[in-house]
Amino acid sequence: MSKITTVYCEGVAGSHDYDIINKLATDLTIRIEPIGSKKGAGSAIQVYERLVVKSDFYLFFRDRDFDEAVPDTARLTKKGNYTFFSHRTTIENYLFDIPAFFSFVEANGMSEKYQLRNHSDVKKLFIKAAKNIKYYQASRHTLGFLRTDKTSFNTTWTEGSGILPEVLEDETCMNNGIAKILEAKTYTEIWDRDSFRDKYKEFLGFFDDYFFDNLNFLIWFQGKDFATSLKKELIDFPLKSYYNYAKSNFNFTKFPDLVEFHKILKDNQ
Repeated sequence: MSKITTVYCEGVAGSHDYDIINKLATDLTIRIEPIGSKKGAGSAIQVYERLVVKSDFYLFFRDRDFDEAVPDTARLTKKGNYTFFSHRTTIENYLFDIPAFFSFVEANGMSEKYQLRNHSDVKKLFIKAAKNIKYYQASRHTLGFLRTDKTSFNTTWTEGSGILPEVLEDETCMNNGIAKILEAKTYTEIWDRDSFRDKYKEFLGFFDDYFFDNLNFLIWFQGKDFATSLKKELIDFPLKSYYNYAKSNFNFTKFPDLVEFHKILKDNQ
């Protein structure tokens, strides 16, 4: 009797998480079980394992978001017995690729409309979209860094990821971030304006010209936020169609952490 290997993921069937896991597992025999939100995931998985699946091996593959620091090398981060965090901040980060983006634009006759005639044009576009949100991302990363398990504040003051603030300037993003930790002051005494400013400036220093020229924002910046910023540069761009195109042509072997993930699954077949 073959072993039952189960991968739990965020979202639903047909979500980016589900589709990318399905893409990298074409040579494997696994179950993919989407569980919706990461909140309460641990309890949901234990109930499912006890009452439904009873896997021989299982794990939970989830976005890093701002819950775990981005490691220096492209690798998974394991937490607890079965939770693995992707290297990149969100699953959307894996879908933004310069050659794939250019091929999509060219195949759909949009090169002239968006003035994207080669890979260099796409790179400039990506960098511009990323620089537009660098202060917001520095604030979100700072909030993620300062959070503890006892705090409940979010890393954004908008309605959620992918919904950008109206004002993306330096001082505004810093002050809105400070306001978030001051709201949660009852949870800890270690936060103050200076501690936030120091970490915020540290992130901004890291987000330098080298960072942008080497496209490191595709690792660090929240993927939904980047997508929204990109769409502001490309009026009426069919983002959903692009995602489908990127997923259909997705090659997981380009990402060391996904290769590592594939090996874990293969070793537990």
